[in-house]
Amino acid sequence: MIWTTILAGLIGIIYPTYFLLTYQKTNNRINRDDKFRLTDYKETIAIFWGLTILIFINYLITQLPPLNLYPNFTTAGIILLILVLVFSVIQYKSSNVTPDNRDIIKGKMKDIYHYLPKTRREFNWFIILSISAGICEELIFRVFLFEFLKENAGLLLAFVLANVSFAITHVGMGKRNVIGSLILGLLFSAIYYYTGNIWIAVLLHIAIDINGGILGYRMNVLEQKTT
Repeated sequence: MIWTTILAGLIGIIYPTYFLLTYQKTNNRINRDDKFRLTDYKETIAIFWGLTILIFINYLITQLPPLNLYPNFTTAGIILLILVLVFSVIQYKSSNVTPDNRDIIKGKMKDIYHYLPKTRREFNWFIILSISAGICEELIFRVFLFEFLKENAGLLLAFVLANVSFAITHVGMGKRNVIGSLILGLLFSAIYYYTGNIWIAVLLHIAIDINGGILGYRMNVLEQKTT
C-alpha cells in the first residue's frame, strides 16, 4: 500500500506541480525556438509512458488499486461509443481552415496555437502524442488516481481531485484551457464510472487532441500559402 500511496502522490501532487513550475519556461522556449516544440512532444510522450509503466509495475506488485481495463460493453456504453465515433467524424469534417475562418479559429485557439504542429514532421509526432495522451492520461488520472482516491477519500473527492490534477497539467495552454480540461476530465470520469469502460473515454480524448493538431497544422499551411 505504501508504494501505491507514493505513486498516487507523485501523480496527483508532484506531477502537476512540475507543470506549474516549468510551463512558462517551456512556452518561452517554444516561442523562441520552433525546434523545441518537437523536443517537448517527445519529452511529454516519454513522461506519459513512464508514469503508465510505473502504474502497471505497481499493480503487478500490489494489485492496488484495481485497474479496470477490460472493454466492458453495456447498452449505454455501446450507445456512447457510437456517439463518440460520430462526433469524431463530424469534428474531422468540420475542421477545414479557409482564409475566411482562419482568424476566427486562430483567435479561439490563441492560448494553444504555439504548441500545435506547424510542419508535417511535427504533425506526425503530434498524432503519436495525442494517442499517447488519450491512452496514458486516461489510465493515469481516470483509472489509477480516480480508483485510488475513490477507495481512500470517497467518490466525490475522487471526481474532483483527480480531474483538478489533470487540469493543472494543462496550465501551459492557458487558464481557459485549464478550465476546459477540468470539464472534459469530469466528463471522461463520468463516462468511465457509469459505463465501466475506460476505452470510450480514451477514444474521445484522442479524437479531441488530434482535431486540435489538424487545425493547427492546417492553419500554418494556409498561412504559408498566403504569405
